[in-house]
Amino acid sequence: MRFLKIFFLSVLFVACSTARIDYDRGADFSAYKTFSFYPEMNSGLNQLDEKRIIAQTEALLRSRGFVRSDNPDMYINIFTRQYETPYNSSVGIGIGSGGRRGGFGISGGIPIRSNSTTQEITFDLIDAQKDDLFWQGVYEAKIGNNSSPEAREQMYRKVVQKVFGKYPPGRK
Repeated sequence: MRFLKIFFLSVLFVACSTARIDYDRGADFSAYKTFSFYPEMNSGLNQLDEKRIIAQTEALLRSRGFVRSDNPDMYINIFTRQYETPYNSSVGIGIGSGGRRGGFGISGGIPIRSNSTTQEITFDLIDAQKDDLFWQGVYEAKIGNNSSPEAREQMYRKVVQKVFGKYPPGRK
């Protein structure tokens, strides 16, 4: 039962999401073999979520043969932005009256759902020698505020997989 709960929460996290990338067409992506996280990173996440997303990013990159280094080829900078998205759906209630010479009506709307929270997570890959951005991945998803630590870890795993699934450009 707990597995199903975590599964459905993680589906909720990523069901309404998109991943966008941008990159420097002149960059030689094969030159980047080592990485580290930007020393002055200000992710906008709490410490627990920042540790989760860093661990997931590092695990994925290591699985692809990248090595974490004190003297890296590239830095990874992660930052987030969170905002409320208004829900525009409502149920209308109306009363009306009319006759030959006029009419009158009253109407009102009752919201079906409350606003939702959207989190935008940006991954910048920066050439360590040139201090130049060469790749960016952005992921946007509606999130739940009362999720368990397991569900949050699962969400960040999916975020990293979706964004870095498009790195390097042209990767199948």
